[in-house]
Amino acid sequence: MFGKTRIPPYAPSTDKLIRRQYVEENGRLIWFWYTRTGVIVKWSLFLGITILLALYLILGRMHAKKRVRSGLKPKAWNAWLLSRQERSGVDPRYAWPQASYSGYQQPAPGYGPGNYGMHAMPPPVYDPNNRPPMYDGADGAAPMGGTKVDPVQTGVEPTRQPGGDYAPPPGPPPPQR
Repeated sequence: MFGKTRIPPYAPSTDKLIRRQYVEENGRLIWFWYTRTGVIVKWSLFLGITILLALYLILGRMHAKKRVRSGLKPKAWNAWLLSRQERSGVDPRYAWPQASYSGYQQPAPGYGPGNYGMHAMPPPVYDPNNRPPMYDGADGAAPMGGTKVDPVQTGVEPTRQPGGDYAPPPGPPPPQR
């Protein structure tokens, strides 16, 4: 029951099919597609497909242009062969949008049309009298009348006073070691 069984290498129909692919030429077996006839068949198929494709492209474009010249829309199978400009003559979906020109409108300050939700412009950093802008003290973050500019930036050196927040510590300086 579990003896050795012999399996032929190919079924008889497959063997015949494989043998048909070879041709005897000058006493040797050569695959058909490498014979002179096989090469001619291969090139004929290639050139036939290429010529059919070229004819489709050339004749399809000619047919589409003929339909557009007569005022008809091109067919679906050859419409892609035309440019957008050529198709726009019969199909308004392919026309470029018309340019619209309008005068420039001066925006009003604050919110509203033309301002894109921007606030009014802040005052300039320096006024004509070259005074730095001052805090208004409304938000409580800075004291009323405090300046926004560092005194060193103004070019005027502030007067040094021995008292105040930055007075030297009392007593003599510590001894050097």
